[in-house]
Amino acid sequence: MKPISKSLFLQYLICPKDAWFRLHQPDLEEFNVSFSDQNVMAQGNVVEDCAKKLKIFSGFVEVKSRAFSASKEIDKLIAEEVPAIYQPTFSVDGFIIRCDFLVWNAKTKKWDLYEVKGTNSKKDDDGPRDHISDLAFQTIVLERYGLSIGSKYIVHLNKEYVRGKELDVEELFVINDSTEQVELKKATTDAQMEKAKAYLNQEDEPKDGCNCHLLGRSNHCETFKKSHPEIPDYSVHDISRIGSTPDKLIQLVKNGIYHLHEAEDISDFTIPQQNQIQAHKTKKEIIVREEIANILDNYTYPLYFFDYETFAPAVPIYEGFSSYQRIPIQFSLHIIEKMAGPVRHLDYLHLENTDPSETVAKMLGEVIDPKGTVLAWNVSFEKGVTSEIAERLPKYEPVITRICGQMRDLRDIFSQQHYVHKDFKGKTSIEAVMNVLLPDMTYDHLPYTGSDVGFVWWNDIVNQGKEPSEREEKIHLIREYCKQDTFVMVEIFRILNSII
Repeated sequence: MKPISKSLFLQYLICPKDAWFRLHQPDLEEFNVSFSDQNVMAQGNVVEDCAKKLKIFSGFVEVKSRAFSASKEIDKLIAEEVPAIYQPTFSVDGFIIRCDFLVWNAKTKKWDLYEVKGTNSKKDDDGPRDHISDLAFQTIVLERYGLSIGSKYIVHLNKEYVRGKELDVEELFVINDSTEQVELKKATTDAQMEKAKAYLNQEDEPKDGCNCHLLGRSNHCETFKKSHPEIPDYSVHDISRIGSTPDKLIQLVKNGIYHLHEAEDISDFTIPQQNQIQAHKTKKEIIVREEIANILDNYTYPLYFFDYETFAPAVPIYEGFSSYQRIPIQFSLHIIEKMAGPVRHLDYLHLENTDPSETVAKMLGEVIDPKGTVLAWNVSFEKGVTSEIAERLPKYEPVITRICGQMRDLRDIFSQQHYVHKDFKGKTSIEAVMNVLLPDMTYDHLPYTGSDVGFVWWNDIVNQGKEPSEREEKIHLIREYCKQDTFVMVEIFRILNSII
């Protein structure tokens, strides 16, 4: 029997079949850890390192070994009633856990359980990987092992905390007593654990257990194609926002309808959904030239095609920032001064381990003419980052407010259904539109995604974790990535002008 870990059990609650693959075929390509996944895990390690400094964990002993032989060491620490134990491993009845912290409570003569999470709140909504199921699983294993467990806590980041000059770990975290919720959930979790053990320890691949075909594409498990080879890569699961109306999707699937062209009565679908399906069926574009012209005519020159790249660390690294607040590490501007005029490019990448906010605010205020229009793709992101600068630096509030007022979203033409193409496949991301309208352009030569850039900046550029030549290459690549986003917008703008 293979031991079932907490993470595997929580995945079982989401998709049993996918969890079976993880236990029996862990080397599948689907389970490769991406660069982005590695960065997320690294952030979790930073949060745990900070949590170690909390007073509640003073005098903790860290269990270094992860092997089963560590049980003697752990049993000794438990018998000695040390103040706290960090990352002890317990295995019993076919289940295995590694706790974050066990703290000895001298008053109750019990061990209190603490789980550290890198989130800004407690997740107790019965959704995927909720924190209460997490704690309940651990509590059951610990009690089966023979420990007397007292209170159960979720330790998460404090979204209200704003860093001063120094990091205050006591203010950084919220310690949330979840004992009552865990106790209420233990019976249900105990039954789920036994079902999981029976299901996951089947030697032969189960034929059931993956109900992800009843969910939209973004909620499919990693091994969806292995469990549902009958479903095409582009299917009814890709209908725009179909996950928010699950009854529609479930009806299609129950009727064996997977291809968009097989969907017949779509009158109760939203207009964007209907347009996506019709464009696929007819293979004809939907272009509302008058509406596109109205939007473009409201832009005033100079035009500034604008994009930020940011870094949003779990633990704030600069004064004035909160957890996961975005640091504007770079921006790109492609500028057209007048109609049919030439395009020039300006960018900025912060290369020091300091807050770039003031430099960015000052540069944008000097470069962006009050008469012009600032164009972004999904402008709420650029507005949000820019507004947060004003909150930290009130003296720049007037210029920030002015720039935000000049911002318009080039994506509106596509999200408002003025331009629909079958090969957009219901998406309006800049890459989805680029792939259709600018087929010769690609991001393939750039190894990072937008979410990766901040980590490359932090790990390899400002902290200079690479050799000088490699650091310069990283600088070049992330500058090119940001530049590509704004240049693509320029080219899309030109195409839109050519069709009205």
